Amino acid sequence: MQLPSTVPAILTRAILLVLMLLPARAGLAQPGHATPEKTLEFVENKGQWPARARYMAELPGGRLFLENRGFTYVFADGQALEKHHGHEATTDRLRAHAYSVTFEGGNPKPTLAGSEATPEHRNYFLGNDPRQWAAGVAGFRQVRYTGVYPGISVQLYENQSAHLEYDFMVQPEARPELIRLRYTGADKLRLEEGQLRIQTSVGAVTELAPRAWQQVADQRVPVSCEYVLKGNVVSFRLGRYNHQLPLVIDPTVLFSTYTGSSADNWGFTATYDPQGHMYSGGIVFGLGYPVSTGAFDTSFNGQVDIAIIKYNTAATGTASRLYATYLGGDSTEAPHSMVVNTAGELVIMGSTGSPNYPVTAGAYDVSFNGGPRTLNVNGLTYGRGSDIIVTKLSADGSVLRASTFLGGSDNDGLVLDNGITGQLAHNYGDQFRGDVITDGASNVYLASVTSSRNFPVPGAAAIQPAYGGGATDAVVCKLSPDLKTLLWSTYLGGSNVEAAYSIQLTPQREVYVAGGTVSTNFPVTAGSYKPQHPNTDPDGFVAHLNSAGTRLEHATYVGTTSYNQVYFVQLDAATNVYVLGQTIGEYPHTPGLFYQPNGQQFVQKLDPTLSRSLYSTQYGTGRSTPDISHTAFLVDDCERIYICGWGGAVNDRFSGGSTSGLPVTPTALDPETDGSDFYIAQFTPGMTALEYATFFGEQGGRGEHVDGGTSRFDKRGIVYQAVCGGCAGSSAFPTLPGGLFSDRNNSRNCNNAAFKIDFGVRLADAGPNRSVCVSAAPIVLGGSPGGGIWTGPGVSATPGGGYQFTPSAALLGTSILTYAVASTGVCVSTRALRMTVTPELAPTFEPVLTQCVTRTAPIALAASPPGGTFSGPGVSGNTFIPALAKAGTHTLTYSFADTTRCGSVTRTVVVDPVRPADAGPDLTLCSYELNAVQLTGATPAGGTWSGPGVSAAGLFTPPNTNNRGAILTLTYSFSDNTCSSADTRTITLAPSPAQNVALNVPACAAAPQYTGLAPFTCRFDPILPGGTYQWSFGDGATSQLANPTHVYEHAGQYQVKLTARYADCVVVTQFAPVNVGDIFVPNIITPNNDPFNVNEQFVPRFSCQPASLQIFNRWGRKVYETASYLNDWRGENLADGVYYYFLRDQEGRTAKGWVEIKR
Repeated sequence: MQLPSTVPAILTRAILLVLMLLPARAGLAQPGHATPEKTLEFVENKGQWPARARYMAELPGGRLFLENRGFTYVFADGQALEKHHGHEATTDRLRAHAYSVTFEGGNPKPTLAGSEATPEHRNYFLGNDPRQWAAGVAGFRQVRYTGVYPGISVQLYENQSAHLEYDFMVQPEARPELIRLRYTGADKLRLEEGQLRIQTSVGAVTELAPRAWQQVADQRVPVSCEYVLKGNVVSFRLGRYNHQLPLVIDPTVLFSTYTGSSADNWGFTATYDPQGHMYSGGIVFGLGYPVSTGAFDTSFNGQVDIAIIKYNTAATGTASRLYATYLGGDSTEAPHSMVVNTAGELVIMGSTGSPNYPVTAGAYDVSFNGGPRTLNVNGLTYGRGSDIIVTKLSADGSVLRASTFLGGSDNDGLVLDNGITGQLAHNYGDQFRGDVITDGASNVYLASVTSSRNFPVPGAAAIQPAYGGGATDAVVCKLSPDLKTLLWSTYLGGSNVEAAYSIQLTPQREVYVAGGTVSTNFPVTAGSYKPQHPNTDPDGFVAHLNSAGTRLEHATYVGTTSYNQVYFVQLDAATNVYVLGQTIGEYPHTPGLFYQPNGQQFVQKLDPTLSRSLYSTQYGTGRSTPDISHTAFLVDDCERIYICGWGGAVNDRFSGGSTSGLPVTPTALDPETDGSDFYIAQFTPGMTALEYATFFGEQGGRGEHVDGGTSRFDKRGIVYQAVCGGCAGSSAFPTLPGGLFSDRNNSRNCNNAAFKIDFGVRLADAGPNRSVCVSAAPIVLGGSPGGGIWTGPGVSATPGGGYQFTPSAALLGTSILTYAVASTGVCVSTRALRMTVTPELAPTFEPVLTQCVTRTAPIALAASPPGGTFSGPGVSGNTFIPALAKAGTHTLTYSFADTTRCGSVTRTVVVDPVRPADAGPDLTLCSYELNAVQLTGATPAGGTWSGPGVSAAGLFTPPNTNNRGAILTLTYSFSDNTCSSADTRTITLAPSPAQNVALNVPACAAAPQYTGLAPFTCRFDPILPGGTYQWSFGDGATSQLANPTHVYEHAGQYQVKLTARYADCVVVTQFAPVNVGDIFVPNIITPNNDPFNVNEQFVPRFSCQPASLQIFNRWGRKVYETASYLNDWRGENLADGVYYYFLRDQEGRTAKGWVEIKR
């Protein structure tokens, strides 16, 4: 079924993620609409949905589930979806409707198979039952039903016009009239001018008049086709067509009255990894598999899950999407912040209202703590309260490495917009702020907020073990890498409200955290930069905690006497502290810095002790409200300042603001704004000037924004930003050719876009820390950008102009190497690399037992530590195969030869050769010499005999064969260490001479006095095989075959004799006579019980085999028949006269003639 161009992107995925890699000073392309790359995917079911659903595809307004017997459509009220995203909704209920299309009378178990697999994979961790988690779930461009009806298949796919299409493929001579589609659950079906209209409670579906055709040579020949509707069953009426050719029936489906996307995806957070991959996190609303058809209500929040997508920004199109992982339970969850640890694992911090959110066994807290119902948190409802969640995914997103709840009995993780707490939720999306980072050991640190008086604070040494008061306190926590242990945590708060938004670590793993407070008694430290907060307006704060979480080293308020909040904190190489936030006061201005009077955004630099302001300034348009809500912040090696944020219409209900009037530079990607865009800026070191600034977003529409959470700059100044864009169905979000996953918004709602922009600044990147073995060869030092200088122990220049590090015993341990490049301006950017030189390992290698050379089965080799390489004769991977090694003494080696580990150990293994056994010559014993005999001639000596009549030492005693002889096989076995060999010897016991030996032929049932009837074929067998033979058949004929067959042409008695020779033994056997009779069929019977009668019944001597008999009268009428004649027909009930018979035996021999009945 084809979806025409009037349908708003019917087949594309409802999760639109516009992926862009943009050079900061390039020009933007207009949104292109060339032939789009196909995006419709049929996702296989690997347990994430009920088993009845085989595949699922996203549709505008809903989902399509493919089942064995047909399809199920489920749609949601699109206007209600839009209201939720517009935050106008006052209920979390959502109207929905499901209806099914069943192949009536079809095969209940057709074959469903996907084809054209898409490059990405999906992972589903939905609910807390691991049996229902599914990883590596594939998507396909096409699905084919085979055998729906005899000779009829169904193919679903995306056509060249980017529309869903499914065809009935009718094979030659198949019957299209069998196709009957039963619609169940629709409110009404009717035909209108050849079209089928399907009415539901949330909209209508129109199926346009069907098309049908046949392919004749290279031409498509149309066939007339129309719907036939009877009740709720649809079939097709076809015109004349060639039944010898395949036929295609192709209706067209139109979903034009649906708005919104059931997989509406809101953008929250983004991060990166060292390879430059981008991770985008948001929430996705997706309808589940319906339990029944018809209209129903569902919880809007019951279908809201976290969606994590990983992009390869070096690829384009669908190849750029490496995986999509979905996390959630039966209620609402949202990701607030993400980071990639040193192992390449993605750590997610967020909030959940689901008691069955997926957590892992042994995690710190596997039980949902919950709290009071919270309605309309930016359009979402936490009906059972909220907990913080921390979840860690494997590098490919397919394994839930660790996951835990974190919270107390009240709400946790949300900056709630109610009462006085709302003073902190100053911008749309502020409710979902918070931050997570990791250290070099993959410990997890987070900054968040709680309303729980019993939030977990282990131990009495915490900085603030008790709740400070008010509606919320900030919390700071450290968890172990496996999320099983809360290493430390603390409240941070006074008697009013607090929330922590951002966290950073020093090289010594001390913590700086920043956020907002309304408390006048926030725990600031003596000598701080701003020790007091004079009123009840929110103020920013920065706090410095020791690495153990037991001491508040420094803390200060930040801001003016009016509203202020700090949303981000950064550290430079000297541990100076930079904060970024909002203000509506006149912020202190350091002369000589970039400054805009009354700007409502500020940047401040403080010393590590938070006691002095090193500089501060503000930027913005000067209007009375902040211009933008900040989403990302960076201070690079050269102390450049990078900011990213958004402003505009979506924030009107909160702080207001607009991007109009913000300064941009001449090389801006987009120098114009509609007032509701992203704003990205870079300031020179020391913030003395605006070095680069641009807007980013579409012109018009509802305005790009972020629904909550944080995004990031990496240390090279590249921004990774999640966006909620394309609202109201727009596809005008800016893209560049070659740098996107999709340039189409396939719904009428917003979707999660994401962009990555490189500012092109030369910043040193030394690469990841490395380890090298002390005996390894020198390793080349890279670094980017190229052309920099390496310094440090063991570093030397190479003849080609590069640098290398040479490990040595003197450098055992960790050395700090430094890579420096001349950055933009006068700054030299440096980056340190920790080079660890490890000693040679002392691996162990488990012994390998002596083996025989004939063994081909692999023997597992065991050594430690794991990760080394086995080598040597006969080694295959981690196994040893003696047959490959061949006989001999071999040395095997287990070694580490990479740069990070070295060392080796050897083992000797002996492979024994085989000494072949020889049992000696065969032996024949005549009947008169059957005495015990010692077997000789076997080699090598010392072997063992086995078999009938023989002892282990080789004494053979002939067994009793009743004079018939025997051929016996004896075995001589020899074992030498690990090898064994064997040989056999045949002993022939010749039979004794015999007389009148019975013939091995079946009895002649029809004439038992005879051996057979002429011509009679008789097969003869000797008493014992294995000799030479001379047969005499008694009629002058002879044979030398072992099992001859002889034909006796005439009746008579014949004496058969066999003279057999076994080696030197001559045996004469005389067989019983062969009596051969003539064929005889009587032609008269006299069944009158007269004692003078010769033949009372019909007794033919026709065949020794059972035969059938048919009797006919002279007019050809059958008067008697039997399939197995037993000589018992007496002509009963038949008049005297002549009759005709027909005989046939089991071998097909026949006889026919006449017989007279005379009484």
